[in-house]
Amino acid sequence: MKDASLAKRTSVVIAMTDAIPAPPAVAMRLFQATSSARTSVDEVVSILAADPAMAARVVSLCRRCNRGVSGDVDTLERTVILLGFEEIRAAAISIEICGVLDADSSSDFLVGLRRQAVLTASIARVAAERLPGLGDLEPSTGFLAGLLHDLGHLVLATAIPGPLERLAESATLLDAEFDDTLLRVIGIDGAMVGERIARRWDLPGFLHAVVTSAGRGPAAIGDTGHRRLELLVGFADAIARRCSPDSIGRRPGVGTIREYEAALGLDKVDLEMLLPEAVAMATASASLLGLEEGSFTQMCVERFGEARAGCDSCEEGLDSVENVPTAASNETTETAWFLARVAVADARIEVETAMLESARRVDPNALMRIAFRRSDQWIGSQPEEGVELGLSEDPSDWLRGAFVGLDGDSSSHLLGVPMDGLMIGVCSRSAPEPELAAAWRSIHHQIQRYEQLELICEQKVAAARREVEASQRIATLDADATLAEISAGAAHEMNNPLAVISGRAQVLYGRSGDSLVDSGIEEIVMQTRVLSGIVQGLHRHATGAVITAETTTSGRLLEKCAEAARSEISDKAQVIVQGDETEVGLCVDVRRIAEIAIEAVRNASDDKEDVCICMRSSIDAADCRWSLLVEDNGLGFGHAALEHAFDPFFSQKAAGRRTGLGLAVVRRIAEAHGGSASVHNRVQGGGCLVVSLPILKPGRIDSNAA
Repeated sequence: MKDASLAKRTSVVIAMTDAIPAPPAVAMRLFQATSSARTSVDEVVSILAADPAMAARVVSLCRRCNRGVSGDVDTLERTVILLGFEEIRAAAISIEICGVLDADSSSDFLVGLRRQAVLTASIARVAAERLPGLGDLEPSTGFLAGLLHDLGHLVLATAIPGPLERLAESATLLDAEFDDTLLRVIGIDGAMVGERIARRWDLPGFLHAVVTSAGRGPAAIGDTGHRRLELLVGFADAIARRCSPDSIGRRPGVGTIREYEAALGLDKVDLEMLLPEAVAMATASASLLGLEEGSFTQMCVERFGEARAGCDSCEEGLDSVENVPTAASNETTETAWFLARVAVADARIEVETAMLESARRVDPNALMRIAFRRSDQWIGSQPEEGVELGLSEDPSDWLRGAFVGLDGDSSSHLLGVPMDGLMIGVCSRSAPEPELAAAWRSIHHQIQRYEQLELICEQKVAAARREVEASQRIATLDADATLAEISAGAAHEMNNPLAVISGRAQVLYGRSGDSLVDSGIEEIVMQTRVLSGIVQGLHRHATGAVITAETTTSGRLLEKCAEAARSEISDKAQVIVQGDETEVGLCVDVRRIAEIAIEAVRNASDDKEDVCICMRSSIDAADCRWSLLVEDNGLGFGHAALEHAFDPFFSQKAAGRRTGLGLAVVRRIAEAHGGSASVHNRVQGGGCLVVSLPILKPGRIDSNAA
């Protein structure tokens, strides 16, 4: 069940990310042109000139990233000549993809994610320009790759902003890897989404490689033609995540930065030299990439100062720092045990059980009750019994009342207030440690958010399923309407000729004096009756949606169906009726519903002459439906019959038997009443036809209904 639920969430998220459009065609044309050695400056200029708005942004971004030549970059042609194709390509793609993934400026999380990408891009560019040993890497390519390295997370933030923000908050609170949290909750991480988008957008190989290896670490980067670019971007990302206040989840350690330096063949990098220029470039580029310059600078400066100091202080004791547990240093043993326990929890009851068990590590006799708000309803949970109930009273009173009358030296402790949406009551010898109580509240809030995310995913899956079913139903109705129109015309045109053929054949019968001729005439009469039956079936299908409704009760309708069914079966067959003790009101065309029963018993008796047919009813009060079930002890439905039972003219009967219109008519009549029809095989053998009809609202049943 867990795997199925995760698979559903994954499919919903993938569908939502796939709905994000690709970058504009002009940007992709420009990219292809600047990637070719045969393209001239005039061709690039003409592509840029076709989109003046993009051209202006490209020129402006190039100026801000290349301050040494900014005064000379005043026209499109001079921009292309002075800066080169690589610079133009990086600027254009950066601007257009950021436009596709435009963030909600009111969301600090979405803006922070974009800010982090711009900072990584700026660090990668400055590193390629300034650090010895990176001369083989094009700075503009480093900027573009750094900006889009986190494409998967940026796409997820555009597709599911609310749920992704809650998952990011969870990863940060738990000091966990963000992608590990995504895999556990939605079954797909940033690199997987980025790789899928890069393939769908047909991004070039170097971007595809950078996006796919995002967040994997230097050891996971393969020895490919783009390895050094991937290492540069990983290096820039590690610095940005360690230094930026927008970092999500566990921050990279100093050791990770040193691993990237070693892989790139660099000496220890002086962040004092690298970071200020990168911040200045990121700030200058921010507005063109959809961010506010002022907020970017303000958010970054303080954290950079702390990060530089932190890197310096960590150098001497690096080995010991890398081995420090992820739990905070002031965590108690119980808190660390609790966090480790809930790291693998998938359900709220598991978290609540771990909360109780962590309390019992201090006091084996501790008791716990939890009250939390779900939508507008307070829910009371008892972890020990695994019981959950809706609360009609004040949650504080319920928590206090749970521990009244307990003997011993235990006392009750109430954690939280109603406005927080979570209150925890503990009965133990001593109050829980503040760190443990804080961990309880934080993790419980997170698991509630996971449940909300799962509910959202299930609702979206259900909505998608309803949309597919509606489309299929519309297609079926269109096909039925077309067939009904053809059937009505065919029935009308064939009826008179068949009547003439049958009548003349009967007149000729016996007049020739030749027994062979008479047997031929008799066969003609018999086959015209078969054709007449087909015409009647076509007529019933054509008029299946035409009903004359009247009020009746379910018991009376079942009797009428049984009476009609008995008139159609042989003496060897039997019909058993099992009515429901509870009667409900129905508004139906009794004659047409009786036709359903007739078609059902005909279908069953074709396979077995001495068939036993049971007609019974059932009521689904929750769905307000009454169902007629026609069961038989025949051969049942084959695989193809189950799939195509209601398709017009589908039949697996032997040649010369009844036509395949019966169940198509049944479905058409049922749907005309706002109901449905289905077939299945019974476990004990035989088949079953189920026709569900809406129940009439109470008070609308006519006492004299037929």
